[in-house]
Formats: sequence, structure tokens, C-alpha cells
Amino acid sequence: MNFLLIPDKFKGSLTSEEVSTAFMAGVAQAGINSTHKFIKASDGGDGFMDAVSQYKRCIAVQVISRDPLGRPLRSHYLYNQESNAAYIEMAKSSGMMLLSQEERNPLLTSTYGTGLEIKDAIEKGVKNIYVGLGGSATNDGGIGIGHALGFDFLDVQGNSLSAIGENLSKISSIDDTQVSSLLRGISFYAINDVTNPLYGKHGAAHIYAAQKGADEPMIEHLDAGLQNLDKVISEQFQKRYADTPGSGAAGGTAYVLKCFLGAKYISGIDFILELSGVRQILAKERFDFLVTGEGKIDEQTLNGKLIQGVMRLAKEFELPVLAVCGKLDVPLEEIRNIGVQDVLEIQNTSKNLDYNLKNAAKLLTKKTAEYFKNRIK
Repeated sequence: MNFLLIPDKFKGSLTSEEVSTAFMAGVAQAGINSTHKFIKASDGGDGFMDAVSQYKRCIAVQVISRDPLGRPLRSHYLYNQESNAAYIEMAKSSGMMLLSQEERNPLLTSTYGTGLEIKDAIEKGVKNIYVGLGGSATNDGGIGIGHALGFDFLDVQGNSLSAIGENLSKISSIDDTQVSSLLRGISFYAINDVTNPLYGKHGAAHIYAAQKGADEPMIEHLDAGLQNLDKVISEQFQKRYADTPGSGAAGGTAYVLKCFLGAKYISGIDFILELSGVRQILAKERFDFLVTGEGKIDEQTLNGKLIQGVMRLAKEFELPVLAVCGKLDVPLEEIRNIGVQDVLEIQNTSKNLDYNLKNAAKLLTKKTAEYFKNRIK
């Protein structure tokens, strides 16, 4: 059997490479002669730059940035000379992975650090800037990035506001007189695979803020703040993108990238798959299964994450799909409705989360071996 492997990481336990290795070990244990190809992929979140560097010759550009709480941080982005392009991974400066569980609070976090990386690339003369959105600790609507680039967010008295989620509802006007003319002539791209609008029941705060540390009153406050941001931008700049699918990405960061920088929204998984040349591989080679997956398959998976992009590819080339996951948190039928043939859920429900995270590779190998042994009986 021949397998095409395009999994996401299992956050907190396995890299995408380790997912693939554990899966193929299970295939071998089942006694199946096999070959495979692995594609390093990303939906624009954690691992975006790792995926880009697999397919583009890049150098790492070091930056003194800020973490989500404003503390100094050494970070970097990638630069490709051939296309004069910078690839920035938001999670590197504004990510949840930079904060302890106790520090997570989207009222207080900011995308300012990501804005400093964008500013550095602009000042170095980069003309194409790709921002991978995902894994953020923020719900500031992207005003931190705006602040780093010269936008000043003012309250009703004309006082400057800190660019944090808590202050979104206080914004009365935006001063753009200090924005650099260097922004002109630059093409910006917001790389993500969510389809959420900026605010509302399916917006940034209601869908994603809880995992960033928000309780219900905080979520309502943040959602109201995003509505206010949209009201101010709509009235002052005549930009109306709140309902555009994807504007809710990374706590609304995509929205400000589009409003202030004219960013084009690009599907993260489609972007990386194009770089990888996987369509050329599929045009020449036959595969029995396309294997994808992530740590937890849930409602967010159905809102346009990596797996959905892989599904589009599978449908295009009429490939059966297997999904692997630590935990399946939606009805199996919903996953089958988007074209997945089977899901291999690997968690040992008699053990705690820590056990399952530490033993994910063994659990995946075992579940894969059992699945294919049953198929060949």
C-alpha cells in the first residue's frame, strides 16, 4: 500500500513528522508492505515557518520583539531573497505557547510583538509579507499590530489607549497621521484556515477566546469591543470587512490586516500544499490512502482548519481519507460528511490526559496496527 501523509501536529505531544512515523510503524506491525510520502503542512498557525522552510530557501531574520504581555522577546521571521518575501509566524511573538496557563488573559494581551516583526520587514525593504495566523494568545482585533505600525487608538477624550483587548470598547477614533509611507506598494497576505467573522456567535471571541483564558463575561466584553472596533473603522475609513469569512482569525488580527494593510486572505493549507508541489506528485503517483489528522478533531476542525484543506485535495484526486486524532470531539458522522472514510481515535479513556500525551506515539502505532489487521482478516 502507498500512503500520502499530511497530518497536523498533535499539540503538546507529537510533531507532524512523529505522527507520520508512528502511523507507518503501525502499518508495518499489521504486516502490510508499504511505501509513503510525507508532506510538511500548516494551516498558518504554529509551525507555519517550519513548513515554509521545507519548500523555500529562506534565511532567519532576528528581531527584538515583545511577547503578548509586552515583555522583551527574541524572535525571528523568514526571508526569501528570490521573491523579496517575509514569512511571519504570529505565534512566535503573540502566541499562547509564550504564556503560562495563569498568564493567559485576552483582555490584557496584544499583537504588538507581531507588529514589530512586520515593521522590521517593511523597514528592510521587503515587498511581500505573509503573516501566518494561529496559536495566538490575543483577542485585540489586531490593534497591537496597528499600533506598532503607527496607528493610534484614541478614547472619546482623545487620549491614546493601550493596544489590548480590554480597550477595544473604548476606541472612539483612530489617528493614522504617523503611519509610514513605506506601507505603500507592499503586498500583504493573511494566511489562515478559519472562516469565522469578526464578531457575533461565530466570531473571534465566542469561538476562540475561552481557550485563551477568557470566562463568559470576558467573552461578551471582547465581542462588544470587536463590534465597536468595526463601527469606528467602518465610519472613519469606510472599510467593512467584519463579515468577511476569516476576519475572526487570531482574535480578529486578520480583520485589521485587511482594513489597514489591504491584506489578501489565503488558505494556509492551500498555500503550503502549493509550495510543496503535492499536486504534481499526485498527478504522477497513485496512493491508496491520504492520511491526515490533529490532536483533537472538534468544531474548530469543521470551521476550516488544516483537515478541511486536505479534504479538498483528496476530493480533487478522488483519494480515500483516514484521519488520526488523540480525541474525537464531534460525532463521527459529521466527520464522514466532509469526506473522511474513517477516524482512528487513539486516546486510552481509562487513563488521564498526561498519560495520553506522553504515550501518543505508542497509542497511535497500536491503533493503526489494529485497524489494518482488521481490514486484512
